[in-house]
Amino acid sequence: MGFSAQEVADIKESWEVPKANLTDSGAAILVHFVTKYPDNLMHFPFKDVPIVDLNKNERFRSHVTKIMKVFDNSVNVLGADEAQITQIWQDLAKSHVKRQIPEKSYLELRDSILTVLSEAAKLTDAQKASWHKMLDHVYAILFQKMSELGA
Repeated sequence: MGFSAQEVADIKESWEVPKANLTDSGAAILVHFVTKYPDNLMHFPFKDVPIVDLNKNERFRSHVTKIMKVFDNSVNVLGADEAQITQIWQDLAKSHVKRQIPEKSYLELRDSILTVLSEAAKLTDAQKASWHKMLDHVYAILFQKMSELGA
């Protein structure tokens, strides 16, 4: 899927806000996610940690940093290396397929990503559209690979 120069610029510019502190930004997204969709907490290694204590939990903070690095790596190569984006998201599928996380959970995470990013970076309508397009694209890669792997 091709991205216009403007879409790439919209994404890269708005990414500067969460990129300033990937761990805290990721924590905000994941706390939003498990607060709005609490059934998803069971998919994580920190599932027994109360939501109010997540930000202080090292396993949680380590995991959100990994999530945000996937996005950071994707944004960094967006518009320049489609094969690298495909590889990033296929690798994620390979590492997550055994956890049997339903597509619905990923879509709920997407909602939290867009909600928190929109608020934190004060996204314009054009930036929101660009992020929707990117998430559609990377999720299509993720879901296709998971399906190929038997998810």
